[in-house]
Amino acid sequence: MNVLERFEAAVQGIVEGPFGRIFRARLQPVELARRLERAMDQGLSVVGGRRIAPNVYDVYLSTRDAQQFGAYSRTLTQTLQDSLIEAARTRGYMLTSRPIIFFHTDDRLITGEMRVEARLAEPQAGLARDATGIDGDGGLEGVDATRTLDPAEQQALARQVAEARDAQDRMPQAWLTLRLPDGGGQVYRLDRPVIHLGRHNTNDIIVNDRKASRYHAEIRYERGQFVLYDLGSLNGLAVNGRIVRQPVELHEGDHMTIGTHDFIFQRR
Repeated sequence: MNVLERFEAAVQGIVEGPFGRIFRARLQPVELARRLERAMDQGLSVVGGRRIAPNVYDVYLSTRDAQQFGAYSRTLTQTLQDSLIEAARTRGYMLTSRPIIFFHTDDRLITGEMRVEARLAEPQAGLARDATGIDGDGGLEGVDATRTLDPAEQQALARQVAEARDAQDRMPQAWLTLRLPDGGGQVYRLDRPVIHLGRHNTNDIIVNDRKASRYHAEIRYERGQFVLYDLGSLNGLAVNGRIVRQPVELHEGDHMTIGTHDFIFQRR
C-alpha cells in the first residue's frame, strides 16, 4: 500500500467511525434474524451425510443497538431462537440442541452494524451460561437485570415483527443491475426491507471498489417506496449523475453510482 492509499484508508476510517454513527440507521429485529440464518447456513457441518447446524451464536452489536435491544433481550432472544429452529427445519438441517444466542457489545461497531460468530458446541458447554441477554463485555448489565415484557409490550413487539414480515410480503419486485464492461449486467434482487451496499464482505451487495466505503449505502423499502441512504461514505454516491447526501427515493430506470460501479434500478 503506497502513501496515498494509506492516507485514503486513514481518512475513510475516520469517516466510517464516529461520523458514521450519525448516519447509519439502527438495526431491526428482522435484520437480526436474517443475519443469524446466514451464519447458520455458513457454519454447517456435514457428518454421516447429515447437515448439522451450529447451535451457539455470538452476536456483537454496537453500544447503541445493544441498549436498544437490552430492555427486552430475553423475549427477543427466544423469538430469534424459534426463528432459527424454523429455518433449520425448512432447510433440512439437524440441530443438536436449542440454539443458544449470546449478545455482546463492541464499541468498534457503528450503529446498524453487527457481527455474528456461529459454532457447534456440546450442549452442556453452551448451557453453562444463561443463553439469553446482553453480555457484560461492553459494561451493560446481564440478563438478570433486564425485565420481561408485560403482555401489552409483547403484543406490540409481535405486531411490529408481523408488520415487518407483511411489508416484506407486499414488496414489489425490484432489482439493481450492475453494468459490466463487456456490456452485460449482474442482477441483484431487492428482496428484503433493508439492503446494505459497501466494500465489506458482510454487505448484501459487495462493491469491490477502492472508492467504496466499507458500509457505503443502504436501500430501505419504506411506505411503498425504495429509498437510498448514504451512510456517511467518504466519496459519496450519485443518482443520475448528481451527488446525493440526503435520502433519495429511487424510481424506475434511475442510475446509482458508487465509485466506478454503475447500477440501474428497476421495479414492477
